[in-house]
Amino acid sequence: EHFAPCNAACPAGNDVVKFVQTLMNEGEEAAARVLGETQPLASVCGRVCPAPCMIGCSRNNYDGAVNIRALERWIGDRAPLVQKKELSPDAQRRVAIIGSGPAGLAAAYELARAGHRVTIYEGEPELGGVLRTGIPTYRLPREVLDREIGAIIALGVETRTGEFVDSNRIRALAKEHDAVIVAAGFGLATRLDVPGIALDGVEDGTRFLHRVNMEGGEAVGGHVIVLGGGNTAMDCARSALRSGASRVSVVYRRTRAEMPAILEEISESEHEGVEFHFQRAPMAMQGNGRVRELVTAEVEMGPPDASGRRRPVVTDRTSILACDHVLLALGQSADRSLLPAGATIEDGRVHIGGQPTNIFASGDFATGEGTVSHAIGDGRRAAQRALASLGEHVNVFKRPDKVQVVPLSSVRLGYFTPSAPAVERHEPVRTRIHTFAETNLGIPDPREAERCFSCGHCTSCDTCLVYCPEGVIERVASADGGNYLVNLEYCKGCGICVAECPRGAMEMHPQ
Repeated sequence: EHFAPCNAACPAGNDVVKFVQTLMNEGEEAAARVLGETQPLASVCGRVCPAPCMIGCSRNNYDGAVNIRALERWIGDRAPLVQKKELSPDAQRRVAIIGSGPAGLAAAYELARAGHRVTIYEGEPELGGVLRTGIPTYRLPREVLDREIGAIIALGVETRTGEFVDSNRIRALAKEHDAVIVAAGFGLATRLDVPGIALDGVEDGTRFLHRVNMEGGEAVGGHVIVLGGGNTAMDCARSALRSGASRVSVVYRRTRAEMPAILEEISESEHEGVEFHFQRAPMAMQGNGRVRELVTAEVEMGPPDASGRRRPVVTDRTSILACDHVLLALGQSADRSLLPAGATIEDGRVHIGGQPTNIFASGDFATGEGTVSHAIGDGRRAAQRALASLGEHVNVFKRPDKVQVVPLSSVRLGYFTPSAPAVERHEPVRTRIHTFAETNLGIPDPREAERCFSCGHCTSCDTCLVYCPEGVIERVASADGGNYLVNLEYCKGCGICVAECPRGAMEMHPQ
């Protein structure tokens, strides 16, 4: 087996090829057992993940990527993922987890399924972190989130909601537990220092989403302007439409191509009527007590900056947009004041005075990578690091080196019939913008799994056996459902079997 591009691209560490092939050959429950080894939130990720696996999919360069995200959702919506192993009480470790977002939940799952004792501390009244407070219900229905969280808690995880912690409390928890994992996510919004920022009607976007998702929200009206180009900006824009805005505009200082938001979210925002003003930088808010105008300056794109995107260069050419509300969605960062004074994070572990502690950092709080799938992978990693530090024998998850993936040149495209990817069904725009009910209804069936090339993985297709001119390859029965043996005594080393393998699942080495 070789790394498939999709596997190497998944930040959560899912075996994409295996769960897709298992779904095709054995059905949802068997596929759920594969996913459950790494993923407790398949229904969540199947709705909100930016799907780097699909960006890496070899089929992208043929007829369109396999809709892996939709297949993950299909499995998660139909079969239980959570699996538990039993440990004797003497072998159990006690771990406290700060935060119940995707990183905290993944860490809790990794520990609880191995039989350890876990307590989650969450400041909000309900679990879920940003999945609950920041992602609108039209993208992630609360019954879906509650179901997957409930399955994790059913493993025996204790929860303390409505309990925010500070650095002193974390120190105390570290003394009471074998390990503490801080998965508090992003806590600080990026500020904008321009005139008029304190006017009524100017609001942080995450605060707006919290009101909408947790407090019942309140109606907004007139023209709402959203500043930013990430997923939070798209969520703010689409939520503002559903909250009564008559017009919504997104103002972004770079071009559309450089927007960090999920492409589907940008497209869905456009379909719903959101306007986009690219290469505009906010310079001031104006109004008598309440914001009524946004002053923007034109931006020219300079050379790439440290992010790899072209640097925005603000000009002196300005214009004014009339508005009634401005939402700031300019990015977030971690609030490191949660850690004890003098603390540093080294390879996911908190050090104080240069010495390692039993406190670990995870998810956006540690990495700032900003996606649910990245947070899940890092939550798993933090749990494994904590156990390893306590002398447990665990393999700490590392992302595969993408240099090792099977190249498209090793896939014999002539063996595969072109077919368009499965497309998710959506509620009509005319009705969905008036409700927070789920917009994306998923794919109608799992036949999309049949499009997977299974790059680098043998599917027992018999091509090597059929093409061998000497007849020295034979199929042998094995526990994994089939394999092949090459009689090396008679093999002449012609390499036809390797050349004809449709999936790059064979290699030839000189003896």
